[in-house]
Amino acid sequence: MTDDRSGRDIYGEAYDEANEPIFSGIPSFLKLPEVDRGNLDEEDVDVGIIGAPLDTATTIRPGTRYGPRAVRAASTVPSPPYQHFNIETGVDPFDHFSVADTGDAAVSPGDTRQSQLNIEDAVYEISEQATPIVIGGDHSISYPDIKGWAEANGYEDVGLIHFDCHADTGEDGLTGFEYDHGAWVARVFDDDLVTGENYTLIGPRGFWPGPEIYEAMREEGMKWYTAMEVGNMDLDDIVTDAVQRAQDGTDAVWVSFDVDVMEPAYAPGTGEPEPGGLIPREAIYMIREVVKALDPEDFGFDVVEVSPAYDVSDTNSYNGGITSGFANRLIIEVLGSMALAEQGLESGDPIKPKESLGPTEETEAPADD
Repeated sequence: MTDDRSGRDIYGEAYDEANEPIFSGIPSFLKLPEVDRGNLDEEDVDVGIIGAPLDTATTIRPGTRYGPRAVRAASTVPSPPYQHFNIETGVDPFDHFSVADTGDAAVSPGDTRQSQLNIEDAVYEISEQATPIVIGGDHSISYPDIKGWAEANGYEDVGLIHFDCHADTGEDGLTGFEYDHGAWVARVFDDDLVTGENYTLIGPRGFWPGPEIYEAMREEGMKWYTAMEVGNMDLDDIVTDAVQRAQDGTDAVWVSFDVDVMEPAYAPGTGEPEPGGLIPREAIYMIREVVKALDPEDFGFDVVEVSPAYDVSDTNSYNGGITSGFANRLIIEVLGSMALAEQGLESGDPIKPKESLGPTEETEAPADD
């Protein structure tokens, strides 16, 4: 990663000039420069954003092929400031990393497996040169994401932290297709990249998968925290446990975030909404803390299952909806926590009021005579 960097190095003169309207210009992610995947080293890129617009491995509501486009569109709302200083964490990731949008992996409509292999190749190419952040697409893309990333870096043992409403550990997925979005975890295990002791699932609820699959997961040493348990427990305890498990004897850690882990009132734009999910503050906090505890040099991330056709305030993906906006926010939070981890910091330099927070002490009222 690079030192002494500023967002000005990425955005040029526009960084200090008036902001352009959201409807102007090419909507790359955060209006970052577009760099060909083969030129990341040459352009000194630390983090490569890539879209994986595949949804033919979904089993309920399609539409996630438009997820990368919607998340990119949402990333321009509000229109840049090109500064991305976070008032809570006190860090601007672009003061530490050079980030570029590398476009989308090639998808072959009607050929799901070939599309997944194309995604694997694209993530491999990025991972040889930079840290990959992938925008899905349905959750089947996480298998090629992890495989391409691991092979590019020579990782043999990977930790996996998985935010999801569903376990996605079905041997044959949901409808008998071994590469669908309900089977990707099983495929990662088939390749011996992850063991049960290095896997943690956060947020499952509802009625799939059934007890047999969860019993098999238990036998494998896998661990999970249901959505209700997340709501009732100390989030720091969950984060600490997930990170310790993911790092125990592994070479690197992948974090995969399915937006259906969220309460659908906050993230309706997804294929399989299920009531009772996480709220945004819980998810953002845990992502911040998880990524902050990991090595940004040996890390990868994807956010999946954004389906803008079902989103609120998004009828065309011209400026994104609340779900794609949430996914955009997660990516920026990941980048911010990577920047803190790179510096070995728990927090950046947030701006606080002069007075301490909370009510000031009141002077004691005089006693009655």
